Order: sequence, then structure tokens, then C-alpha cells
Amino acid sequence: MTKKLITKEMWVEEILEKYPTAQEFLSKKNIVCVMCGEPVWGSLEELMRDKDFSDKEIETIIKELNKFIKE
Repeated sequence: MTKKLITKEMWVEEILEKYPTAQEFLSKKNIVCVMCGEPVWGSLEELMRDKDFSDKEIETIIKELNKFIKE
């Protein structure tokens, strides 16, 4: 099993600080847009729940995000 780089419990600011390219991925998923000034406080899960993502969608997107930042 591969270690997850990003988890749903991580704060968005921490993710973007450690993995700046994650912003591009998240924006494409309509999750966060730092460039347009959308607030990004809280965990990735909280942000995704605020945007009405289901548990399954959250898990899938986090797997895709981890794959994206490894590339």
C-alpha cells in the first residue's frame, strides 16, 4: 500500500504550501480557487463538504490528487 501524501483531514493551507501544484488540480475540480480570493480555511474534507461532495467523491478526488502531485 502506498502512503497517502494528502489526506482529507489536512488543512487546505498546508496542502497548498507543501504541494503548490495541488491548486491547479483543485481548481479544475471546482474545489478551491486561491487566485479568485475564495477563502481556503479549514480541512480539505470541510471544504469539499461545503461544496456538497459525497463521501465517495471525496475519497476518489483525494486519490486522484495524490496521483496528480506524484507526477
